[in-house]
Formats: sequence, structure tokens, C-alpha cells
Amino acid sequence: MRPLLDLDPRSLVVLHLIERTGSMSAAARELGWTHPAISQHVKRLERSAGCVLVERHGRGVRLTAAGEVLGRHAAEIAASLTSARDCLPDLARGHTPRLRVAAFPTACATLLVDAITSLTGSQVDVRQAEPPEALAALADGSVDVAITFHDEPPRGATILGRDPVLVAVPRGHALASQEAIAVQDFGSSTTVIAGCPVCQERFVRHCARESFQPVLHHQVTDDYVLMQAMVAAGQGVAVLPGLSLAAHRRPDIVVLPLAPPLYREVAVSLPAKRAIPASAQDLLNALTRLASTALHMPMGRPWSGPPHQDRTD
Repeated sequence: MRPLLDLDPRSLVVLHLIERTGSMSAAARELGWTHPAISQHVKRLERSAGCVLVERHGRGVRLTAAGEVLGRHAAEIAASLTSARDCLPDLARGHTPRLRVAAFPTACATLLVDAITSLTGSQVDVRQAEPPEALAALADGSVDVAITFHDEPPRGATILGRDPVLVAVPRGHALASQEAIAVQDFGSSTTVIAGCPVCQERFVRHCARESFQPVLHHQVTDDYVLMQAMVAAGQGVAVLPGLSLAAHRRPDIVVLPLAPPLYREVAVSLPAKRAIPASAQDLLNALTRLASTALHMPMGRPWSGPPHQDRTD
């Protein structure tokens, strides 16, 4: 059996960066190294592995099949090193390392801020990030916790609950007196403010299942304060997630359920293959408690695949 340190962790990190950036030059720029230094690490790693790990591809390079296998291990090592590096400033001051969290904006303003308040003795750094960016940060070791939303959460995530999409209309609007608003109720004369491009796409797909095509407002935004202001000003009706209304709600609009319902699953992901800070589990417990009242159909259970029930999206 070869000695463990035959595989230089620095060379493995170099391999990971080559895979992520697609070239040795880009990996060199990210590390602040020269191109020859990167090449030397690759050659050293290939000698240790006994096979070719990197090959030319077009104008760049790519990993061989063997390189991809080693690259998966390299990614985990790079993430662990990133997490360890971020602990050092707090440890040098004699403090417990702070918990690093990435969460989508409405979760930051509602569930997360309340959960952090309930923690004692923990310093928390919060990064606002949409789900893809939050999960990428979790994978590369930049954060310890990712709070995200999905149609189907990542395997292994804990589902906090379902956040329903609601309809906001001006007070006095013809639809304001209804108990719920069906997508067909919008008709061809009602302009719908549907949020960001992803939110618009989800809403349009939802309407298509009901054989309806909404008239979308030209404004594309994920600013839920602005969307409510536009509704109050009579520029249309808005479809927006329930958590956004918990963070801010104007008194001059009426909010009603959408029929059939549309929702997003709110989930929490922790690192799968590296040390989890005790405060991360404490935060998850606090989020689960808060979700029992803040979210529709709270769950607080690990996600292992689609449930055996009809889904609206």
C-alpha cells in the first residue's frame, strides 16, 4: 500500500481547479501561480497515480476518466480545506468558529433571522444567495448551511415545508372579494406581475396545465416590495411567495390563495461528507420549529425523493 502522502493535497486541489475552470491557465490565475507550476503539480500527481489525469480538449483541457474519479475526491478535499481556512481567524482569537449560512432573500428576512435570534453563543455570517449559488457554496466549503427552495429538493436535504404562491390584488379590485383566485380568473385583460424569470417560467407552466396563458407585465423583478407597490398603484396583480409577504406586506393590497395551488419546497442542506459544526444542527432545529408556523404544510424531514402524491409543480 502506498503511503498516504504520496498524493499531495495541493496537487489534488490543482486538479479540482483545472476541472472547475476548464484550463490550466485559469487554475493558475485563481491560485496566483504560474502556468509551469500548475503543470508540475499535474505531472507529479500523474506519477503518483500511475496514469494520465489531464488531456487536451479543444482550446482547453479536460480530465480523463481516471482524472474525473480522482477529481471527485479532490473536490471534497478542496471543500474541507476551504472550511478549515475560514475557521482560522476565529480560532486565532480564541473564539468558536462562526457558522456560515447561505439563504435565499425571503428566507433571510423571515425564518433565518428569527432562528439566529434563538441561538445562544453562536456567531453567524449570512450570505444572500439563490438556490443554485447557495448549493454551490455548500459544495465548495464556503458555507456550512444552505437554505434553498425547489420543486424537488436535493436528496438528503431536510424539507422545512411548502411556501405557497399567493395572489396580491389592489383593494377594491374585482377579484378582491373572492375566497381564492383561479388562474382563469385573470382573463386576458389582467396583467400579472410574476417576479423574476424563474418565477415567471414556473407560473406560466402552472397556467399551461390549466390551459390558460397569462398576460405578463413587462417588468421582471424579484423585488417583492416593488411588486406590492406596483399592485397598489394599479399596474396589475402579482403572484408572489408567502414568505415574501411575511417579510413585508402593504396594507392597501389584498392577498388571496391561488387555485389550483402552486408552492415551492423550502429545504435546508448540510455538508454530506465533512464535519458539521454543532451550531449547524442547532440552527436546523430552530428553523424546523419556526417552519411549523411560518410555512404551509411544515415537514421537517429528510428528502429522499418525490412523495406519492399529486404535485402542482
